[in-house]
Amino acid sequence: MTPSSAKKAVLGVVVVILLLTVLEFPPPIGFETRPQSDVSSFWLVFFLAIVVVEVATIPLIYRRPSFGRTFGILAASLNILQIVADQAHMMQPEAAPFGYSVLEGMVGVASLALAYFSWMVMATQGPPNLSYKEAAVHA
Repeated sequence: MTPSSAKKAVLGVVVVILLLTVLEFPPPIGFETRPQSDVSSFWLVFFLAIVVVEVATIPLIYRRPSFGRTFGILAASLNILQIVADQAHMMQPEAAPFGYSVLEGMVGVASLALAYFSWMVMATQGPPNLSYKEAAVHA
């Protein structure tokens, strides 16, 4: 996998996660049927932080791949943490409906893909270009 294709994959996965996130909203946009009045301010801020990190991953993955990689892995980790918290009833006392849980599972799978492709952005670049003197020292 080339760094260019890994960056494109990160972009695609972030777009998919953002679309799935929109589907997690309450009706009429999404499938969330539980009352939102039970969700604390902490989880709202946590959700907003995830969205900001995901959106920030897109330009960073192209301009500063090392930071973009870190942001992509962080976004994936935060998404998975939010899924675990929701399924453990830490976000809301009511159990998530089956369809919503499936949707969260899809976000989880996409988050794993985001972490993988973010990792591959830097892992596939290889060693930095060295001058002939530095190459002789490392040989």
